[in-house]
Amino acid sequence: MAGPESKDSAPSDLLTQLKATVGREVVFQAPDEMGRSSFRQYALAIGDFNPLYSDPEFARSHGLREVMAPPTLICDTWQYIDSDIDERGDLIGRGETRELQGLRAGNDYEFFQPIHPDDVVTARWKVKDVYEKTGRSGHLAFQEIEVSFYNQRNELLAKNIETMFYRL
Repeated sequence: MAGPESKDSAPSDLLTQLKATVGREVVFQAPDEMGRSSFRQYALAIGDFNPLYSDPEFARSHGLREVMAPPTLICDTWQYIDSDIDERGDLIGRGETRELQGLRAGNDYEFFQPIHPDDVVTARWKVKDVYEKTGRSGHLAFQEIEVSFYNQRNELLAKNIETMFYRL
């Protein structure tokens, strides 16, 4: 029989479950190169027509060895994933927090070097922190996930600190 006690334990159970993810890391290795067409298609989708993304001669004249990706492409796409995605858009086998209904609270991007078409990306996802805040809408749990992106030479390309929030 569900009473007030079980209602109060649900938020702490969720917070406990989220806190258990701190320090966990998942690594994804792309199955293939990023490719020029993905750069061009992404640039068109976001309405950024910078020739650095599509014109090899222009890119070389600006000191690049090849065209480069629009910087946020690596953080916005899942091209480094080689596993299946379910009907909700989540990775199959993501783990015990898959059933949690979190929302994105923000991203903090940092870019270190251009991403080129021949780059094969490895992404390292690591839960950095989980904390609780109380606001006008009640108790919320926040989960900070650091995603670091590397190329095939193990050079750091970019980092994204993604913050998710969950209603407690």
